[in-house]
Amino acid sequence: MIRGLIRTTLRIDNNLKTRIELLAIKNNLSFNKMLTYMEKFDKYYEEQNKKLKSEVVNNE
Repeated sequence: MIRGLIRTTLRIDNNLKTRIELLAIKNNLSFNKMLTYMEKFDKYYEEQNKKLKSEVVNNE
């Protein structure tokens, strides 16, 4: 059971890597720059989620 889960996870990771590579090519960016942008994007939305959660707690 664990082996199947690991294989599926690796397959998903490889598909994600391929999609990132294709997006980078489409936007004329290197793979590393695309990863950097994605990390910044993730951090931004994490901060926005924290703000929304704190507003909900303050309103209650």
